[in-house]
Amino acid sequence: NSAYYWGDESWQRYFPNDYLRWYVFDDRQMYRPGEEVHVKGWIRLIGGKQDGDVGLPGSNLNAVNYTIWGPQGNELGNGRVDVNTLGGFDFVFTLPENVNLGYAYIELHAENRLGADGQYYSHEFQIQEFRRPEFEVTARNESTGPYFAGGQATVAVEADYYAGGPLPNAEVSWMVSTSETNYSPPSWPDFTFGIWEPWWWYYAPYFEGDIYVEYGGDYQYFEGVTDATGNHYLNLEFGQPDEPRPQSVLAEATVMDVNRQAWAGNTSLMVHPAELYVGLRSDKYFVERGTPLEIELIVTDLDGNPIEDRPIQVSAARLDWTFDSGRWTEVEVDPQECTVGSQSESVVCTFETPIGGKYQITALVNDELGRLNKSQFTRWVSGGEIPPARDVEQESVILIPDQEDYQPGETAQILVQSPFNFAEGMLTVSRSGILYSERFEITDGSTTLAIPIEEAHIPNLNIQVDLVGNAPRTSDQGELLPDVEPRPAYASGSLSLNIPPLQRTLDLEVIPRDTELEPGGETTIFVALKDSNGQPVSNAEIAVVVVDEAILALTNYQLVNPITVFYTQRGSDVRSHYSRASIVLIDPQTLADEIANSQNIVEDRLGETVVEMEEAAMEAPAAAPMEKEAGLAADEADSGMGQSADTPIAVRMDFNPLATFSPEVRTDTNGEARVEVKLPDNLTRYRIMVVAVDEGGNHFGSAESNLTARLPLMVRPAAP
Repeated sequence: NSAYYWGDESWQRYFPNDYLRWYVFDDRQMYRPGEEVHVKGWIRLIGGKQDGDVGLPGSNLNAVNYTIWGPQGNELGNGRVDVNTLGGFDFVFTLPENVNLGYAYIELHAENRLGADGQYYSHEFQIQEFRRPEFEVTARNESTGPYFAGGQATVAVEADYYAGGPLPNAEVSWMVSTSETNYSPPSWPDFTFGIWEPWWWYYAPYFEGDIYVEYGGDYQYFEGVTDATGNHYLNLEFGQPDEPRPQSVLAEATVMDVNRQAWAGNTSLMVHPAELYVGLRSDKYFVERGTPLEIELIVTDLDGNPIEDRPIQVSAARLDWTFDSGRWTEVEVDPQECTVGSQSESVVCTFETPIGGKYQITALVNDELGRLNKSQFTRWVSGGEIPPARDVEQESVILIPDQEDYQPGETAQILVQSPFNFAEGMLTVSRSGILYSERFEITDGSTTLAIPIEEAHIPNLNIQVDLVGNAPRTSDQGELLPDVEPRPAYASGSLSLNIPPLQRTLDLEVIPRDTELEPGGETTIFVALKDSNGQPVSNAEIAVVVVDEAILALTNYQLVNPITVFYTQRGSDVRSHYSRASIVLIDPQTLADEIANSQNIVEDRLGETVVEMEEAAMEAPAAAPMEKEAGLAADEADSGMGQSADTPIAVRMDFNPLATFSPEVRTDTNGEARVEVKLPDNLTRYRIMVVAVDEGGNHFGSAESNLTARLPLMVRPAAP
């Protein structure tokens, strides 16, 4: 019953169970002793089986019990709160004045009769003594772009108080880093500019704002002080890059005031290698062998305007595996060249594909100053080869999807490239368990699989391809051994198809009636809610929170979008075991020698036997008849898997960071709602955060806006 020949464990059946998923947030994440903590949450029932979806828990969920635990593990309070028909709940509690400082948490327990997993949930917050941030830091690009290699730029940092006014004579520390990146001119979203990387690879660069940045980079450090306007300027000079690729420059400035408060801001800019960019495009990521690769090309300036009459040098080379210095590497072979002049529309270069495999397409263009720019991507042709392996190890199946994201009603096309040929394959499509499986064969190194996408598959599908077959034996030098029987081979590959819940994302518009007020002023926040089709969403529940931005900056507080919580990626819940992993192979050269020796021994023994039989025939007059031996055959079984001078001075007294916490507001028939807000006496900027859920239980949305409380003149005391 074991999955391994040396194990003694047995197979156990897994019963998927529904589970509760919690979306819980508080108003600001960090509190002083004695302050109120406001909590809001929603609970959803997630189906645990293959067709499981996000839904309301219904009448079986009655209430939520909660216990507040302090940083030292002592109980600070407890209570019980009812759950409404949309699975929402909210409560408020006050922290003791003598509470310990540190990280505290709320333990929540769902009071229900659902029998689902996820009955308990823990929400963490901080209790700290802190000084409210008085200023914010913003960095910007002072000089106007674009920026080019060999040129220069000026960046600046500005420090201002939250209620307005500059911070002068403050220390500034700069850290500047440079990394290779890509840039895509506007208006050409279907074209690849720069170096393309498959999104399904494990390695991936990260994004800094709208700039695509690769890992690593060079760092430099600078010092200075802010001027009377709260600004500091830094001049940057750019060298020439090693590769004709754009460079991302990230400049981060940290400003420290006389009270030793330090806050940071950053800005990024792009340094272009040339004034022109060349873009590549093809209809598909892969084609069948023998089908020409048609590559569309366009030359644009930085603003995306097409440029005519610029020569484009294009090359296509197949990447072949070569054994060198003890390892397999890819090298370019069979290069094909194409030179074409750019036009106002895309032009085409066509390359032949007589041999399957991976093809690397590179395009080069020069601007008027002779500066070079390059774009490059990879495309696949069915029937390609993968380097052979020596042992019976699990090899990799290359799976290449035709799109990055899918939506219900579409069909995913997956190119499957096998490391050996011929291969029998099994496609397993799973989502919290196996949905279905299909058998297929690969006769020329690759095949294409079609997978229909349905709404029930949101937010993702897991696909796994398992292949079995045999492969030639190789020596330590990577050479094929023709006189040795092929070895058993097996391979596997998996891929997650992303199906983002765009149809279930609500669009929120949040507009305060006044964007600037005096401390203690009143205003109204207007909220409009629409679905993905632009239709109003009535009777939806929204939560509105208005908080001091300076307090939120202490923890970099960001309200999580409920879509990302309720529609997390679902696993396959499938484990695979392979008996071929237990096969041990003899050294191939030893095997070849043994085969040759055994053939010689058989020939020698066969000759001796013939002589003996001839001698026996001469001595015996007749041979006794011999019975035929009975053979035993076994059939193989298939298996699958803003005050006048006469007015008295108003003393500001209410410095509560929280202006409004409205946890349960319903939209009207037009999908609209209004929330009245009275500000405390803080001079600051407030962040307005809104979260919405529909009455169906599986549509969600969030949005933010701002308003500022300020006076014409502010006096700030500071210790010497």
